[in-house]
Amino acid sequence: MKKDWKYIFYLGGAVLVYVAFNLLAPRQLDWRVTYYHKHKIPFGGHALNTLVHDQFADRDIRQNNETLYELYDSVQKPVNLLIVASSFSPGDEEVKALLKNVALGGHALISTGGMYGKLPDTLGIEITNYFYEDGHTQYITDATDSTHLRFSNAGLPDTTHYLYPRKNMGERIAVTNDSLDMRVAAVNDLGMIVTVTIPWGKGKIILNSTPMIFTNAYMLSGENNRFAATTLSYLPDNDLLWTEFYELGRMEARTPLRYILMTPTLRWAYFITILALLLFILFEAKRRQRTIPIIKPVANTTLEFVHTIGDLYYQHGDHKDIAEKLIMYWLEQVRTRYWLSTTKLDNAFTEALIRKSGKPAEDVRALVNVIRLIQSKPDVALDRLIDLNDRIEKFTLSSL
Repeated sequence: MKKDWKYIFYLGGAVLVYVAFNLLAPRQLDWRVTYYHKHKIPFGGHALNTLVHDQFADRDIRQNNETLYELYDSVQKPVNLLIVASSFSPGDEEVKALLKNVALGGHALISTGGMYGKLPDTLGIEITNYFYEDGHTQYITDATDSTHLRFSNAGLPDTTHYLYPRKNMGERIAVTNDSLDMRVAAVNDLGMIVTVTIPWGKGKIILNSTPMIFTNAYMLSGENNRFAATTLSYLPDNDLLWTEFYELGRMEARTPLRYILMTPTLRWAYFITILALLLFILFEAKRRQRTIPIIKPVANTTLEFVHTIGDLYYQHGDHKDIAEKLIMYWLEQVRTRYWLSTTKLDNAFTEALIRKSGKPAEDVRALVNVIRLIQSKPDVALDRLIDLNDRIEKFTLSSL
């Protein structure tokens, strides 16, 4: 019992040391780019979530992880759409649903660093990284300096230059179809377009190529939140659908285990529990060995049967019957070992047995004569039975 408590103390001490180490160790920043509205990490979207609820305070805001086709299939009237993603590549059916909603009077703000598929071809634009266009460096060679973004729309009195790290603002919008009624809303310090508005039917599509402006790191520094708020203000005062599918996917927990593994605290608790159970099983298996059953050897029942039969014949006193069985047993040995016929125990049989067995002629003749004598008598005396047994044993043992 003391050994069991010792192992428990060791295990408990190890768990306490691990927990203390994780609590006291300095936390490392999570630099993942998620744009997720609940993430407070530098490149999460918690600040944007606050801004959205402030600007559309009296409107219905739906945040989800559904595709455009799924979203617009469930709405009854044109609404605002917000998408912030590193790249945006909707399918054909999703593009049709988007353009249909906008044509009926909806508005869509799409902020992405890359757009692929049918939508950019339809709108006549493309979003490219101006650092490495066409496989070689363009415009600038140092991506570590700063850039500024500013609004170029004459209708906006804001002439502020908003500073950002250039390495995170390296995308620009290029126009590939001049026939569209496209208006430039914002540019960078090199005069490259970063935000445009495209009328489509009764609504508008607002495209922005710098999604990092909507992250916590830049919305909470200086006055940069004003640039994000002004960009968001291109959406009219209406109900808002904010889908994060194009950055995070479905992101739902379909099983309890998946939910546990997606939550850091629950995940560590789950792993520690599994480890504790494995250690417990290991220690218990070493302490409690399975009892090995004692297997009794198989009894020699044949020997017991022989003794029983022998006692029965001895008590019955039928010496003639015993003698006949001894003779039958010996004759069977002669037939199988020497291949002799035992139908007639005459002189020819005796001489043949002497030749094949190699036994002394006198012993063989005496044994055959005793057998003939016993077979001719109705009864056999005990001394005659003993003499027969001795002669048979002598003949058999000398043959081995």
